[in-house]
Amino acid sequence: MSKYKLIIFDLDGTLADTSPGILNSIRYAQKMMDLPPITLEQMYSHVGPPMEESYHRNFGLTGEPLRKAIAYHKEYAIKQGYKEIRLYDGIEELLSALKTSGYKTAVATLKAHSTALKIFESLNMTDKFDVIKGVDSEDPMTKAQLLQYCIEILNVSQERALLIGDSIYDAKGAQEAGIDFLGVTYGFGFKSKEDIGDISHLGMCGSVGEVKSLFQK
Repeated sequence: MSKYKLIIFDLDGTLADTSPGILNSIRYAQKMMDLPPITLEQMYSHVGPPMEESYHRNFGLTGEPLRKAIAYHKEYAIKQGYKEIRLYDGIEELLSALKTSGYKTAVATLKAHSTALKIFESLNMTDKFDVIKGVDSEDPMTKAQLLQYCIEILNVSQERALLIGDSIYDAKGAQEAGIDFLGVTYGFGFKSKEDIGDISHLGMCGSVGEVKSLFQK
């Protein structure tokens, strides 16, 4: 891993279990808009993909109703949902080890930028990252664009940047941004090494400890 200078992390399912806040944000949107019930499996399918895609897929929303559902989701997330998370065991130690070893670190998430900032502020972890970048409603960005933003603002070449994430959306984003990808299976997306298909990647780790061990070799 010595070739890398910048390690970029996905948030949901990679750094933290954010599912309680996400599920409660969906429930709030359902309540406010009288949306029909969906299965727990469908609820969890919101973790990772863009909100527009998830609300369209599970509720059939488009246009103004889709915009309203996302707005209610974000309203709950920024008021309460950001508190309803749990860092995965070993994350703080991993980030400290990366910093000690001289790596730059960043977060690229499809969560609202304001929510992402509040999450790390509430955890007193803002100083663990050189950049935290989420999505602004006025300037929506794809995963690849978020990655490119991190690379450019930290002045690192694509060849020296690595994304760590738990879903096919992360893997495809890294591929589109032209950077390497390392998958993890302890989150919400990948459940096995086969889930990533033929997308190029460095490997799959089943725990934060496995990720940390790669940087100690």
